[in-house]
Amino acid sequence: MNPQDMAEAGLVYENMNYSDSHTKRVLLSLLEKAKKQAGFAPRGAKLFIETYETDNKGCDLYFTIIRRPGKLKGSQTVISPVLFEFDSAKELIEGACKVFERYSHRIYKSSLYLLNGKYRLLVYNLDYDDKLSVYFLSEFASKLGEDEVLAAYTMEHGREIILDTAIDMLSKYFG
Repeated sequence: MNPQDMAEAGLVYENMNYSDSHTKRVLLSLLEKAKKQAGFAPRGAKLFIETYETDNKGCDLYFTIIRRPGKLKGSQTVISPVLFEFDSAKELIEGACKVFERYSHRIYKSSLYLLNGKYRLLVYNLDYDDKLSVYFLSEFASKLGEDEVLAAYTMEHGREIILDTAIDMLSKYFG
């Protein structure tokens, strides 16, 4: 939303709060527009909404349908983690920081393990259809695959370093 859109909607970034009824009405209105213009219809699914203030005092809004890993109803596919193996801590930190900068809003969770002297990063996407955010890491690591069995092996035999927030934590401390 540009500053004019914000003013017309009666929103101020610092005051946006999902508990606020006015903010809720504006977001619902935007969702209706998204449905009409682009066919975006969450249909009762959980929705993750992120807002980021822009330099010009507007804001960027991200609407993501959350499909959590595990059993899903109907014809939805189970989301498996994508596994990456890093040869060094330097590559791991660089990759995690870069992916955080560009795609943190697309990643549900990530966990870090040490196995056979190499770092393994398990990455779960928020959306099954979005592969770009995790495949970006292929520049820094070997992609081992998208496999629940390999993930389970890593979790059982590897040394857990950071559970669920690996990319966030590495970026926070080294980014």
